[in-house]
Amino acid sequence: MIRRLFIVVSIIFIFGLFGCVKSNNNEENVSGEPKITNDSKQVDDFEVTINVEKDLNVYATITYIGEAAEKDIYHGGSIFFFNIYQQDGDFEYFGAMTQPLITTTLIQNEPHIVKFEGIEKLKLKTGTYEFEAIANFSLDSDDVLETKFEIPVSKITKPITFFITE
Repeated sequence: MIRRLFIVVSIIFIFGLFGCVKSNNNEENVSGEPKITNDSKQVDDFEVTINVEKDLNVYATITYIGEAAEKDIYHGGSIFFFNIYQQDGDFEYFGAMTQPLITTTLIQNEPHIVKFEGIEKLKLKTGTYEFEAIANFSLDSDDVLETKFEIPVSKITKPITFFITE
């Protein structure tokens, strides 16, 4: 019992740390070419997508495309970390998770949708933004680190004005 509690607390801590990490990569896109983004990516038996709509509706999906009828995955709070990077300014938002390890059952070929909640509270201004969703989950609750998946997808919006909040 104590071993299982220690494992769960460790998993919560690990997932929480990954959600709070800020990259110190100071590379700039000086070529003038837009950064290439993948709004959909397949890794093994999972396909992950991000969708950004003009009405502040941002959501990600994960679809299990393997052979079994369903697949259990294990994750902290949400399957996705949502991050935002302003391309023509200095705004950055990094998602975090502090909830315990939970289980989600994915049905074969049926997208599981996770909405970016609370985006309207960020008071984004007119600009160009990169929205990123990182699927962060494991396939085994007893061996989270060895069966961990991290699948990032992102989408850069063209200059948009629907974020005006003033």
